[in-house]
Amino acid sequence: MDGQILFELCTVQVKLELGHRAQLRKKVTSEGFTHDWMVFVRGPETGDIQHFVEKVVFRLHESFPKPKRVCKEPPYKVEESGYAGFLMPIEVYFKNKSLHNTNTTCTRPAYKQHVTKLQQ
Repeated sequence: MDGQILFELCTVQVKLELGHRAQLRKKVTSEGFTHDWMVFVRGPETGDIQHFVEKVVFRLHESFPKPKRVCKEPPYKVEESGYAGFLMPIEVYFKNKSLHNTNTTCTRPAYKQHVTKLQQ
């Protein structure tokens, strides 16, 4: 095998847990917010996913300030207050090492639409 380089291709499976928590506030805020909530992306059983995830993009409802929230390191979560549920697109970008370049680059995201629900 003079001068030949062989590459072995492998497949990696990364399990993610996407979810949210909401809690009724004891007192309604001046903006009318009734709940505190958090949405997250993490490994199952709090497993470490930072070696595989480049960033997570949470796209909140347009009524929030800076509705595009980007987390480049754990914890991959957003915490806010509100008064209603909404659909939230979540994009997970995985790390990808090129065979010719050792720099880490982002590729197409894995996409999930999450429904936040605020219940009393």
